[in-house]
Amino acid sequence: MKFTFATTVSALVLGAAVSASAEEVTLRAAVFTATNTTWGAPFKIFADHVNEVGAGEVKIDIVGPEALPATEQPNALRDGLIDIAVTVPGHYKQIVPEANAQDLSDMTLEEQRASGGYALLQDVIRDNLGAELLTSYGPGVKFHLYLTEEISDASQLDGMRIRSQPLFNPFLDSLGVSQMTLPIPDVYTALERGVVQGYAFPAWGIQDLGWDKMTKVRLEPGFYNVVVNVLMNEDRWQGLTEAQRQVLSDSVAWFETTMQGYMADLSEQNAAAQDAAGITPVDLGPEFAEQASNVYWDELEQVSPEAIPALRAKLMK
Repeated sequence: MKFTFATTVSALVLGAAVSASAEEVTLRAAVFTATNTTWGAPFKIFADHVNEVGAGEVKIDIVGPEALPATEQPNALRDGLIDIAVTVPGHYKQIVPEANAQDLSDMTLEEQRASGGYALLQDVIRDNLGAELLTSYGPGVKFHLYLTEEISDASQLDGMRIRSQPLFNPFLDSLGVSQMTLPIPDVYTALERGVVQGYAFPAWGIQDLGWDKMTKVRLEPGFYNVVVNVLMNEDRWQGLTEAQRQVLSDSVAWFETTMQGYMADLSEQNAAAQDAAGITPVDLGPEFAEQASNVYWDELEQVSPEAIPALRAKLMK
């Protein structure tokens, strides 16, 4: 593992010296998942656009988790070993726990920018991770609890075994759920054998993993946001020319507009796929999502009692 990581870092550092021309700068971007997957594809769209409109000024080269493990990417970004990290807040929670506030926001990305919440989050990330928050994608796509058993009331979740991850722990604890941490490749078998009776996952992508075959119900309403942040090393950002920064800024504006239609289409496609798989929505009422939000805000405030109330005030309607 150490040899692989060191080898990867060496290759990335050496790659920094290579550019298409004397003026064009090549930015090394590491993505937490493959770019041919549901959650990696949007960044590929962004990078392709930058490479097209920024030819001669700036170029983005992408590596995935097979080259640089997802959990190592935020540290590599902070240390300047890569220029861009495309990652979820949970992967750099130990460095910037406040970043999870964006997961809890009930605002669109446009609303987060207008409220000043995005700028405030940017300040926290810059101070703690040494990174520029270029853009995000995912807000508006909710997480759900998916079950292999039918229920009609939240109390029936008490004692169930659910595949989880740290983002969901406070909420699932409040529901009395027994949580299991399983790698994604192991979840199918765990569902098939009844090791777990469900899982927490976004509204997108369960059919890509085959989990829809064992899933009977999707609990509504959804909660939290899926958040993927595009972060750039702050020193690297400041070292760009004005023209190069303008390419990235203009591309961010284009990307965020493009994502609105892209995400709406993909949400519709995923909902149709779940309907076709026979997955039944079970509505547990608005208090279900409110409970999810409140318990996690409370936990974040214990960790960061000064920053979280300010972020909550700007990231919630």
